[in-house]
Amino acid sequence: KLPIEKLLKIVSGDSVLSENLAMIDKNTDRLINLTNQLLDFRKAEANNYSLTFVRTDINELLQELYKTYKPIADKKGITFKLDMPRVPLLAFVDPEAFRKILSNLFSNALKYSEHIIQVCLFPFSSEDTIFKMQFKNDGYIIPFEMKEKIFEPFFRLKQTEKSSGTGIGLALSRSLAELHKGVLELLKAEDNFNTFLLTIPIHQEKEIQLGAEEFNEPEVETIPQDNTEDSPINQNHISVLLVEDDKEIINFLQKELKNNYNIFKATNGQEALNILLHENINLVVSDIMMPIMDGIELCKKIKTDLHYSHIPIILLTAKNTLTSKIEGLETGADAYIEKPFVMEYLIAQITNLLSNRNIIKEYYAHSPLAHIRGIACTTADKSFLEELQKIIDENITERDLDVDTLSKLMNMSRGTFYRKIKGLSDLTPNELITLSRLKKAAELLANGNYRINEISSIVGYTLQSNFARDFNKQFGVSPSNYINKLRNEN
Repeated sequence: KLPIEKLLKIVSGDSVLSENLAMIDKNTDRLINLTNQLLDFRKAEANNYSLTFVRTDINELLQELYKTYKPIADKKGITFKLDMPRVPLLAFVDPEAFRKILSNLFSNALKYSEHIIQVCLFPFSSEDTIFKMQFKNDGYIIPFEMKEKIFEPFFRLKQTEKSSGTGIGLALSRSLAELHKGVLELLKAEDNFNTFLLTIPIHQEKEIQLGAEEFNEPEVETIPQDNTEDSPINQNHISVLLVEDDKEIINFLQKELKNNYNIFKATNGQEALNILLHENINLVVSDIMMPIMDGIELCKKIKTDLHYSHIPIILLTAKNTLTSKIEGLETGADAYIEKPFVMEYLIAQITNLLSNRNIIKEYYAHSPLAHIRGIACTTADKSFLEELQKIIDENITERDLDVDTLSKLMNMSRGTFYRKIKGLSDLTPNELITLSRLKKAAELLANGNYRINEISSIVGYTLQSNFARDFNKQFGVSPSNYINKLRNEN
């Protein structure tokens, strides 16, 4: 892929060669896309496709894809309609997997429609446990007796086999829908329309809460920032701060990243610190050479300031000397990328950094004896977490231990404390308190000096039944079975 891109730049003046290379590049993209779909399908069928269910704005996701496919429909002379309720639907789905389901259904409708495509998200109420969306297109009407056959991998109808496609899209979409505990089906044709109905539960068994329900910091006044233009805030997305004084580069980065992340922009390190003060940033991408405050200084301040030290940083620079790389990494930068760089490489670095942090957080949350300091990525964070754990342990028997009490004992404002805990652990402070009680209980169970009912009282539970329920939900094993497991291991 990269050699083709390089050749395209070299032979830009040769129209015939450029045209042939462009065709090779296009076919390479198709092969990569097909390979990715095949791998996704194989993983989905083998139940190896790991989904992370987070609260997602379904209306926004539909609107985003509609804007992507609408110009293609217009070019083909197809009327493309999208109907949605005005009230946003918030459902727990895996955003990436769900986007693949919808993309395949949009693409399928475009391939086989002649004149009209209609996509509809059905109205819903607060009592509903599922939501439904419908994809209709005219064109060749699929016989109803083929309603299962068309979901088989690589199956193509003879009447449409001349159209571009591989026959894997619908099979992948159904598999991903089933991993959401949902259903994708073809309904009986009415009014000369093919109708695909997607039904998905609003809630899933294992959900990750990324919203800030408890966050409320009245003493901080949000300063309006002109750094999110054309990039509407979505609380379900990760927030990335771009720090770059070259306007063209920062706008390009924003354009490439805004579909997957909330983007904030700053032109120097000082502006970046002001944004960090008021916004919940998950990752920073910063140039090194900037006026007022450069990237090295910004990195030093972030990594040594307890408020921000948990935030991963990627440094970008045109310098390619070993000394400059060492300087960047010694300040605590998590990654170092030289200019010019391939956009896919930056995206991969962002994904890997966030993914690795999430793996560590997940391990801590679900491993009974894993210590909280294991999620620290800097010395400042390690000291903070050890002090926090000490305070929680000293007050573990207090049933009214909450975020306000902890923030005061840690000498932090409620909002700052909330952001720090959320950034470090992906848990709210109250969730962390509950988890700390359960981990302390696991430690006491492992020691074998107390009975279960005594331990539940020691860690602040009034009812043993509530303790057993929470312990089983968090660690996937009841307290009594946990003791038996430890005995068997010993």
